[in-house]
Amino acid sequence: MRIQTKWPDQNWRDAGKLMKERGIPAEKHEVMQENVATYLSHRTSGELSDRWQAKVDRELAKPFTDDQVGPRIDALQTSLQNIVNELPSFPSQVYLTGSFSRGRLGANSDLDGYAALRPEDVSKGFDSYEKYVETSDACLFPMSEKSPGFNRANLMYAGASVEIDPKRLGEAGYLRKVYTCVQEHRDQRRETSAPYEWATGKLWGEGMSAQGKREQFEGKTLKSRIMNNILSLGGTMAAVPFVGAVVRKVADLCVHQTHLEKPQV
Repeated sequence: MRIQTKWPDQNWRDAGKLMKERGIPAEKHEVMQENVATYLSHRTSGELSDRWQAKVDRELAKPFTDDQVGPRIDALQTSLQNIVNELPSFPSQVYLTGSFSRGRLGANSDLDGYAALRPEDVSKGFDSYEKYVETSDACLFPMSEKSPGFNRANLMYAGASVEIDPKRLGEAGYLRKVYTCVQEHRDQRRETSAPYEWATGKLWGEGMSAQGKREQFEGKTLKSRIMNNILSLGGTMAAVPFVGAVVRKVADLCVHQTHLEKPQV
């Protein structure tokens, strides 16, 4: 699989230098170089945050070729299909987020997403999430299909998402087609702002455990209940004419918003 978008700027050149220092050739490693360039695009005053530096280090530690990306997508599709089949009810909606929705998936990437379930099935959905989130494959964070405002806010917080048809997960090559569509819509590298990085670290850090995220979602503490109410309000307002445009613009200033409806592939 070849990349669909490439900007031959300083970030691209710096990524190539880092790879060369580690003996990784540019030939057949364009996807990897583009991923590293994406991480480097988040430098502030020449420095990366710990989060983005960790991504650079992980990418360089496990080199992969362009030809390995397609089979990885196929494997993630199989993993996702197995998870969907194990859920207590078939999700009404499934959104993929993370590296897949950003168009920077590599041969070592996992697959993150959200599944909208019946309210009575969310608890078992969390059991599935906790079971699979620490693996190197796919996992789905459960959401109640009766909470559209809260769900919309979570997708806006993620910044990028693509809705898929879970009924087509048994179709060979389905996620490859979706990913091609994602890459065609990729319009920039930079994903997050410094304030967003700070907020993510304080409120929903990458180091938070699956159990911690579950407790926050379920509103186990006053802080989590307040945060959930704010998210629900923001997500609801985002769907209101005129006001929603302002909310979405503010969100885009924090984290670049790229949300694709179910691609017709």
